[in-house]
Parts: sequence; C-alpha cells; structure tokens
Amino acid sequence: MNTIQPLTNLDALINLLSDESEKINMRGKVKTREKCSKCGNKFRILHGIGILCPECKTRPKTYFIFLYHKKNKYRISRDIDGHILDSYKRADNLLDTIRKDIKDGIFSVSDYLPSEQEQFRIKNLLNKWLETKKDFSPSHVKEIKRYIRVYYLLFFGNLHARHIRAHHIEDFYLQLPNHLSLKTKKNIITMLKNFILWLIDREMLLRRPKFPVISPTDPEIKWISKEDQMKALEYLDPYHKPIFEFMMFHPIRPGEVRALKVKDFDPNNRTVHICRAWSLKELRSRKNKKPYYLPLSVRFDTDILKDKLPEAFIFTNKAGRPYTSEGLRRLWHKASGKAGLSHITLYNATRHSIASQAVNQGIDLALVSKALGHSSLEMTKKYASMNTQILKNVIDGAQVVQMKGFKYNKVVERQGKN
Repeated sequence: MNTIQPLTNLDALINLLSDESEKINMRGKVKTREKCSKCGNKFRILHGIGILCPECKTRPKTYFIFLYHKKNKYRISRDIDGHILDSYKRADNLLDTIRKDIKDGIFSVSDYLPSEQEQFRIKNLLNKWLETKKDFSPSHVKEIKRYIRVYYLLFFGNLHARHIRAHHIEDFYLQLPNHLSLKTKKNIITMLKNFILWLIDREMLLRRPKFPVISPTDPEIKWISKEDQMKALEYLDPYHKPIFEFMMFHPIRPGEVRALKVKDFDPNNRTVHICRAWSLKELRSRKNKKPYYLPLSVRFDTDILKDKLPEAFIFTNKAGRPYTSEGLRRLWHKASGKAGLSHITLYNATRHSIASQAVNQGIDLALVSKALGHSSLEMTKKYASMNTQILKNVIDGAQVVQMKGFKYNKVVERQGKN
C-alpha cells in the first residue's frame, strides 16, 4: 500500500516560496546585502520563512527593507529606535508596521534615516522643549532639569518621539520611586504632559496618549501663633530682625520681600506695591504676574526708607546686597531652633502662619485671599479647614477690605480701637 511521503525536496520548496515572494511584494520586501560565508553564493529569499543559503543552511547576519513608496526607492536597515535589523523576524515585523503606517497615512521615511532618528529621540528633544519655556522662573527651570536628569532621560531617553504611547506613560508613572509624595509625582507627570503637548504642537506626535489621573490630598498646613513668631524674632541678630518682622506681619512670599525696593512703598498712604520676586538670582515679575497693593502694618517703621534711592532694595544683608533664599533659611533655622520651633520652615512660619491666624480669627476668606495676593479664591480655600486657637487679626487687629473705586486695599482699624 502506497503512503504519501512528506515533502523533502528542499529545492522544490525553495522554488515555490521564491516565486511566491516575488508576488507578495506590496510596498517592500526584506532583503540582505550579504552572501553566504561558506560558498559565496547569494542568499535565497523564502517568503514567510526567511533568507538562507539552501546548500549551506546558513543565514545572513543583517537585513534591510527594500521599499518603494511614492515613486521613490528606499533601503531601511534600522528600525525606528535605531536597532539594526539583525534577524528576518525583526525585519519582517518592521515591514508589516511600515505597511500599516502607510495605510493609515502616518508613515514618514525620515523616521528611519539615522540622521533623522537621532533628532527625534526624546533625549535630544527635552532640552529643546525646555528652551521654549521662557516664562518659567529660574527655580522652576532648575526643578524641571532635575526631572529630566533623574526621571525622563532614564526611562524615555532613546525612545522615538513618534512612538510614545499610553503604556509608556503608565509604565513610567508606576516605576517612580515609592518615597516620592503623590504631589511630587503629579508635578513630574504634569511637566511630562506639557512636553507631550509640545511634541503634538510640532506635529512630532499625532495623538495624545492617555495620562493617569493623580489627585493628591492637600498637605497639612503647618503654622505657628503670633506669640511663637515673636519668640523666634528675639533670637535673631538685631541687624536681621527688620526683614523677618516684616514677613511676620505681612503675608508676602520671602522671594517677594527680598525684592522690595524703596519705590514700592507709599509712606503717606502706608501701602506697599507687591510686583516682583527673586527666583534664584533673577529678578522677575510676580508668580501670577498680577501686582497688588497691601496695607503696611503699624509695626513697620517708615524711617527705613529715608536717605535711600528709589531703586534701592529695602532689606539687604551685612554685605549690602539683597538677601538670598538660602541666607534667610539659615538665619531662620538657627533662630527657630533656639526658640524650640525647629519643626517649621520660614515660609510656614510667616506667610502660612499669617493666613492661618486670620482664618482662625474669623476673617472672611475673600479678605485673606486679597491679603495673600491670590489670583483666585480657590487658592485660599486650603486655609478654610483650620480650627485652632482664635488669634487677633490679619495685621495688627485690622481688616484688609477692598474699597470700591480704590486702586489698592485700605486698612480699617477695628471699631473701638484708639
């Protein structure tokens, strides 16, 4: 009884598949420049199997894709990430991807040219993106550079911009160190989203990938009483007391206080114009770019303004230069430690404390918001949950109120006060 023998004639199979490979040649095929290292003959292309030498059973070490697109011929020897096509499977998969991209209308041959690939890598685009952020403060730029160096480059560095997908974003978020707070993680993801939108605006990325929704809870606001503020003030060098006392009675950011000049003060109406701030070594407009006027506390002695030019800084260190952020931090750390208040930062001990004292005193949140120079009431609502000892008033028992028709806020002393 005759039985059907399995096909063992390799030459017949090769001829069959070789003919088929010529037919299945839509928009490119996988080829090689090499010859068999043993016999020196050309390799044979077997569609669906690979490229090999039938006699020696050898295969090439490198491959390329021959592509005919828009009446032009191209040889593509690397994938979009710059990897050499070192196997038939890698090359064949890439050809399938290219065909799909052509069908979807998103194929660009420049993605596969070595010179073009380098400039489309994330590691070469992050700094270009950062250079466009002219409105970012130096301190903000410094923090973003740290994000780039510590987080973005390590994960996305060699990735091609056109290949960023939602799974990359999710994987990146999940691998962020556990010791980072949820707020810090949100900041890192927010700046990454800003970068992605920049890529889309430049048409380097066609679709915006999905980002995780991060909702950190507001951190607990740490603050101290006016009595504790005065206690810490006693441990400061008399030369440095004026700037710290000013911050303890005026809810202004330390960077804004350091930037105050003589011309910002109106001694007659007892107001101060808050319009600029230091960011590292650069003097800039305020954080939200909206200057405002604030009443001066009765504790502020206007004699400090005498005999100074309009452009002179009000508060300077012993070298005659504006205080630095680090300089103030060190002075506060030393004095607060002696006063038993080493647990609280300068920002919390001044701006946060004034706002918290006011809220606990029952001052309307809208008035506190104006005193803080917030651009919206939403920014002030974090103080609304405070429920501790009732203290005096926002500034010396006075209320900051907005008078219709005035260009700045007036101080109205509490009724009954002499």
